[in-house]
Amino acid sequence: MMPATAIKRTLGRLWVGLKWTLLVFEVTLILVLVAGLAVGAMAFNNIKELTPDDDFLQNFSSPAGTKIWSDDHVLLAQLAIEHREPVKYQDIPIVMRQAIVAIEDERFFSHHGLDPRGIARAAMANLTSGDLTQQGASTITQQLARNLRLSPRKTLTRKLRETLLAIQIERTWTKPKILETYLNQVYFGAGAYGVQAASQVYFEKKVQDLSLAEAALLAGLPQRPSELNPYRVRRQDPKLTRCLARRNAVLERMVHAGDITRAEADKAKAEPIKLAHQQAPHLGGYLRAKYFVDYVVKQLFATYGEDMVMKGGLQVRTTLNWKMQRAAEAAARRGWKAKKDRYRVGEVALISLDPHTGYIRAMVGGVSHPWSQQQFNCATQAQRQPGSSFKFFVYGTALEAGWRISRPIQVAFTPMRDGDKTWVVHNHGAQTGTRSMLSAFAGSINTCAVNTILAIGPGEVVEFAHRLGIKSHLTAVPSLALGSSEVNPLEMAAAYGTIAAGGKRAEPMSIVQVTAANGETLMENTPTVTQLKLSPRTIRGLTRLTRAVVTSGTGRAARGVPDAHGKTGTTDDYKDTWFIGFTPRLATAVWAGNLDNKPTRHGFGGTIAAPIWADYMKQAVKLNPEKSRQVVLLEEEEEPEEEPDSEKPAINEPQPRRSQSRAEASRLLRANEAKQDLIRVKVCSETGLLATKYCPHTSTDQYFRGAQPTTRCTVHTAPQPGPAPTPEPPPEPDADE
Repeated sequence: MMPATAIKRTLGRLWVGLKWTLLVFEVTLILVLVAGLAVGAMAFNNIKELTPDDDFLQNFSSPAGTKIWSDDHVLLAQLAIEHREPVKYQDIPIVMRQAIVAIEDERFFSHHGLDPRGIARAAMANLTSGDLTQQGASTITQQLARNLRLSPRKTLTRKLRETLLAIQIERTWTKPKILETYLNQVYFGAGAYGVQAASQVYFEKKVQDLSLAEAALLAGLPQRPSELNPYRVRRQDPKLTRCLARRNAVLERMVHAGDITRAEADKAKAEPIKLAHQQAPHLGGYLRAKYFVDYVVKQLFATYGEDMVMKGGLQVRTTLNWKMQRAAEAAARRGWKAKKDRYRVGEVALISLDPHTGYIRAMVGGVSHPWSQQQFNCATQAQRQPGSSFKFFVYGTALEAGWRISRPIQVAFTPMRDGDKTWVVHNHGAQTGTRSMLSAFAGSINTCAVNTILAIGPGEVVEFAHRLGIKSHLTAVPSLALGSSEVNPLEMAAAYGTIAAGGKRAEPMSIVQVTAANGETLMENTPTVTQLKLSPRTIRGLTRLTRAVVTSGTGRAARGVPDAHGKTGTTDDYKDTWFIGFTPRLATAVWAGNLDNKPTRHGFGGTIAAPIWADYMKQAVKLNPEKSRQVVLLEEEEEPEEEPDSEKPAINEPQPRRSQSRAEASRLLRANEAKQDLIRVKVCSETGLLATKYCPHTSTDQYFRGAQPTTRCTVHTAPQPGPAPTPEPPPEPDADE
């Protein structure tokens, strides 16, 4: 038996050990509690940061992209990060609501954000598999919480945050609001976010028009939208077996929930899946008139910011007319295909606007490549030398200074020293004598233009060009008369349009109205028009000069357009060809050339750009809507003129009265031709040179004396024995330079 002292010592040691054990346990417990509190605090803070406040939920609306429309109500673009068209709860058919609830969350209307029975089922499955994230029990509210603010990654932390946000949503929103938002947010595959977009993508109909079978198919997609996308499934399985099985499973759930009868389900199951397209349609982005849309989008980004444009649901009405745009694209593409090989033309641009309002009606930034491969907009961004088309401003300046269109201008030019070089100006044809301003402009005689700018001053020409709307920097040197400073097609079309508008300058505009998603008008643009107070002599003179180019000068390719006026332009190295012209209600510029600055093969504005201009304008003058003319043309007061040839007419031909006989009109025409020193010459319709008896197509054209072709056609000549290569047509003798 153990002595009492030994027992006492043993009990003492046990007591000391117990105290140390209790002390260690106490310290450990304190450390665990502190650590737990720290972790809890950190988790709470993280959750608080990622859980939105009530203001977010109170003010939330499903993000929608911006739609850009043409003036004639054609959708040009739909800009969105996610293609979505929100729809109200009452506009979603009951079968669609029942179908999504039946398959995704059958107790949606009875729980408060969480489904305990569903959680228990998922937990048991996860414990059995050993993967705690394998299966979820997310309610519609939890799925919505995840779509609104949380990551789709399956983690326990995300699940906790999702749960808290779902409870907050249930506390803030009604059940219809939750279901409406969910159906507007959830992804249905094929790029469609929300049930309205899905209805259009798969069935090309509004959600209100969905049948029971169609609603059931859509309701089955959110579980695995990419895998169940019918367009994708059909590539491997034309019978859409998986899609049918999923649709039918939805119908069975609806029967179980009492939403439909067995007979209704069986009838819907018997319906085949009829998709609206062979493949998923392109939903968003730039749909039509892509260069124009990009021009508009840059303005929207600058005004409202990218986030507002991509998510704010803006409605934008533009000035573009889709029918005119299609005509412009077709004409530019036809012209490019016809000229690209023969003349080595790499690109074509076209811009057309209403000169009275500045409304841009058509814009072609390029045709050689798809927009996705080349976004450079030659109509607005290409700074190119305008060649002889700049003579419009030289002679306009002279007219403002009091010159007459009948004023004789010296043809001969004395070479000028330019540093250590000598500047020499060349013409095709006339080298000596004088030509009237009218004849010099129509025949595009270079030396006359240079002699004119030397007489009136390059600085005055720069000021006049800026006054008419040229915004590019212009260098005040004599070579400016031949287009040595670079400009772009948009500003050239607008500047020429001032004459069509009777001396008023309308700033080019592309956006008419911008409306917010709630219907509020954010922007309402009206034309910005400035009365330039040009002299009537200048307006009438430039009208006559540009008309003479078309009827008797280098722009005869545009004669088929009623009341056409314009001017050709070609740079001396053939890199750029132009035709800028107008009718009373349209001003259009066409540029053709090479962006890499390689020269064309002796291409001229009259043979490349003018035919494209005419091809487009023949259609455009008929398509241009009358309502676009919102600014009334100001009546200019008539001023007494001393010059008999500038008293009244704005075109070269006399206008016979109704009572005149045809013979009398013919006599007046011949008299008018003699007065203006016009002659008639038979030319080859293909080359523009003097016709030979071998030319298959000829015409008798009017020319100002000295501007007519003097070389016989070298393409259609007497047959030679043996094979011989067909020579390239030489430069036209009446071309710009």
